[in-house]
Amino acid sequence: MFSTTERGQVGIGTLIVFIAMVLVAAIASGVLITTAGQLQSQASQTGEETTSQVSDILRITDVIGTANESGGTTEIETLEIKVRLASGADAVEMNETSYTIATMGDTNAATVVSGNESTTGLSYNQSQGLADGETTLSDQDQVIIAKLDLTEIDEINTLAADDSVSISIEAPAGGRTVTEKQAPGQLADGSSYVLS
Repeated sequence: MFSTTERGQVGIGTLIVFIAMVLVAAIASGVLITTAGQLQSQASQTGEETTSQVSDILRITDVIGTANESGGTTEIETLEIKVRLASGADAVEMNETSYTIATMGDTNAATVVSGNESTTGLSYNQSQGLADGETTLSDQDQVIIAKLDLTEIDEINTLAADDSVSISIEAPAGGRTVTEKQAPGQLADGSSYVLS
């Protein structure tokens, strides 16, 4: 009534289908695990970059302008910007930052200056907690002074009395700090002023 041969053939066919299903499932799970690993790695990298962009921010504590007389008018020609790390920020290499300077007076002007010391019109003075020649802020107690000579920077004007200046510092990770300061109402040759 029952053929044992046929049952054997059906059993082998079923076994082959089962093995094929196991192989397909193994390949599919391998692809899923690889994809999940890549997505996790990419998500981790994106998270780190986003955190750096939000947290790696520099803080401008003071802006000091020095006035000089030239051609019968006294104007602020140099700015000394005291910079330190904001709370929770990682180390920032100042040579990799960029500055956007915009003067707002009789004639508006704006320019972007690379943080590299070889840039014309920019130099760094170590102020607190940094060795000579060191330009990496790694601790919140450290202060560095970025000195900008406005007469040597293209497309930027010196500051007359009551002129305003906007200074933006962007860290390598993209964190940005912006401050706006105004020159005093009267300027004397050779005098320095804390811009308010």
